[in-house]
Amino acid sequence: MPVPAPPTAADDYTLDDEESDDGEAESRYPGAELSDSDVEELHPDDFPTYFSQRNGRLFHSHVTSPYPLPVDTPEQERMNVQHRALVELMGAHYPENCPVAEVLARVPGRQKFVMDVCTGTGKWTMEMARDFPHVAFRALDIVPIATRYPLPNVQFTMHDANTPTSYADGTFNLIHARSVTMAVTSYPALITESLRLLRPGGLFLSGEWGRYPSFHPSFTTHTPSTHAPALSTFFAYLQSALIHRGLPPVSPQIAPLLARSGAFTAITPDTYYVPLGAWPRPHALRRLGKAFRVVFLRYLASVRPMILANGGIGETAFDELRVRVENELDTVAGLVCVFHTVHARRI
Repeated sequence: MPVPAPPTAADDYTLDDEESDDGEAESRYPGAELSDSDVEELHPDDFPTYFSQRNGRLFHSHVTSPYPLPVDTPEQERMNVQHRALVELMGAHYPENCPVAEVLARVPGRQKFVMDVCTGTGKWTMEMARDFPHVAFRALDIVPIATRYPLPNVQFTMHDANTPTSYADGTFNLIHARSVTMAVTSYPALITESLRLLRPGGLFLSGEWGRYPSFHPSFTTHTPSTHAPALSTFFAYLQSALIHRGLPPVSPQIAPLLARSGAFTAITPDTYYVPLGAWPRPHALRRLGKAFRVVFLRYLASVRPMILANGGIGETAFDELRVRVENELDTVAGLVCVFHTVHARRI
C-alpha cells in the first residue's frame, strides 16, 4: 500500500506573495506544490512512528504530547506565513530591545549555543543561523518537519518539550521558546529546565499568541463581544477545548512565572498587535491584515477537529460559525491578534 509522504517545510516566501496585483490577499498559499526533491520517503514501517492520519489531516503520533494541531503541508504553510509576519512586524527575529546580538557576540575560543524549543518548520532557527554563523543551533520538535538540509551550524532533533533534554547544565547562551504552549503542559517545568541549561547571563526568550479576540488599542470604542461576537464565540470554544486537553492559557503569566523563579533578571515583557483582516491604511498594516486573515482562517481549519472532539458544538454549527468569523474579518476594522513576548537574563 502506498505510504503518504511526510510533511515538509514549505518554500521560503514573503508576505508580498500573499497579495495579487491589485493588492488583494490571495485565497491560497504559495509553495503548496512540492517537487520530488522536497519529499523525504519513509519506509512503511517508519511512518506510524511519526505521523497518523485522521479526518483527512496529518497529525503527530507521539503518545504523550498533547499538541493538538495537524503537522501537514497546509499547517506548515500557515506557520511559515505567521513567522514572516512576526519578523516583518518586529523588524527582526526577536524584539528590538532584546539583547540577542550581545549574548551571541563572537568570543574567541568559546563556542556559543542556541536552543529552539518546538521549532516546527525550523524557519526561525535556519534564518538565525544565517545571521549568526559562528553560533551552534539545536532545534527540538516531536516531528521531523524541518528542512532535511540544515546549515552546517544547525542540528534538528526529535524531542518532547515536556521531558528533560540530555544536554549538560549550562550549555546554552539563548533558549528560544515561541508558540510552545499548545505542546507544553507545565510552563514552570519548562522554565526549570531552561534554568538548568542556560549559562549565567544567558537569555530566555518566549513568544506566545493571546487566545482571545482583541482590537488595536487605538480603537477605543470597540469591544470584541459587541463588535466581533462570532470571533468571541470561536475563542470561547477554543479555550474550552485547550483547557480540556490540559493546556490552559499561559501567555500573560510568563513574566510573573520567570519572576517567581528568582533566577532571572531584566525580565522584559512586550506586546505586538498583528492586524487581522479588514484594516485601514497605512498600506503596510493593511497588507499584514490581509495576509494574516489567510493565516487565521487556516488556523480555524487546523483547530476544528480538536474543538469538535471536545463537544459543545457540532460540525454544521462550527462551519456556520466559521462563515460568520470570516465575515467579521472582512468587514470589522481594527481586529488584531496579540503576540506576547518576554525576555530575561539568567542570574
